[in-house]
Formats: sequence, C-alpha cells, structure tokens
Amino acid sequence: MVTGLLLVAFTFFVFARAAVLRGGGQSAADAAALAATQEARDDLYERFLDAIGEDADEDADLEDILAGEDLPPACGPSASRLASRNAAGVDDCGLAQGGTGYTVRVRTTETVGDTVIPGTEAQHGFAGATAVLEGLCEVTTEESDRVELECEEEDWSFDPADDEDLPEARDLFRVYLED
Repeated sequence: MVTGLLLVAFTFFVFARAAVLRGGGQSAADAAALAATQEARDDLYERFLDAIGEDADEDADLEDILAGEDLPPACGPSASRLASRNAAGVDDCGLAQGGTGYTVRVRTTETVGDTVIPGTEAQHGFAGATAVLEGLCEVTTEESDRVELECEEEDWSFDPADDEDLPEARDLFRVYLED
C-alpha cells in the first residue's frame, strides 16, 4: 500500500515537473515572439524616419510603413537572445499568418530529468507564441515641411526636420501577443 502511494506521489511529481518545464517554455516563446516583433517595429520606425527625412527615400510608401507592411521574413537576433535568457532555444521563427507579426516555436534547454517514469530524462518542453504588430496611424498630410498623422491615441502634426516633435515607435505601432 505504501509503495503504491509513493508511486502515485512520484508520478504526480513528474507531471508537475513537466508542467513547470512547459510553463517556462511558454514564457520563453512569448518573450521571443514579442522581441522579434518589437525588433521589426523598430526597423519600421527607422524606415518611417527615412521616409520623412530631408533625404527622404522617394520609393518609400509612408502608408505601407505605418500599416506595418513588408516585415522581414525571418526573425532578428533578439528572438534567440530572449529565448536563451528563458532557458530555451528557438526551433522556428518566421512571419505569422497574414505577415503582421512573428510566430516562434521554442524548445527548452532543460529536460524533465530522471524520474520513476522511463524516458523522461530526455524529454524537453516545447511551446509556441505569436506576436502581432498593429499600425495605429494614417497619414492625413504629407508635405516636405509638414506631416500630419491621425492615430488612435493622439494625432500628430510635425515638421520632419525637427527631431523634438517626432512621434516615437510606440506612438505609431502596437505590439501584443495573439491569443
């Protein structure tokens, strides 16, 4: 009877360790997906600045930039860096369906470990997450000395040559985890 109870207790312990491992993996996936999408947001913001600056790129479409279009197909290094800080490695990272963010799949670096259940010593946790980038603004006026944006939180009217009046990346784009 005591042996049976101990076996049941150890079995529950194994499942608890697996759940903790999976939870850590999910945290790593969430962090990596957010990092990849925030890195893409920062790149879009640089493209925004290039599109409105004195030496503006004439081929740049400000509406497309503000809509979050044309994200790079692969994740930048920040996804792997955040996953490793959370005891995981990135197995796969690419554009999410619709191309408005990134989907990341991670594998934990730790395993469930030696337990009373055979085969768990090599079992890693796997998890995935998707982060989305949402454009918050539309261009209402685009001239060489004045740009006006209508945004969800605040409307902007600024001289592109005046660095002090420019919106920040977080004013133009929202990054969030998809449910």
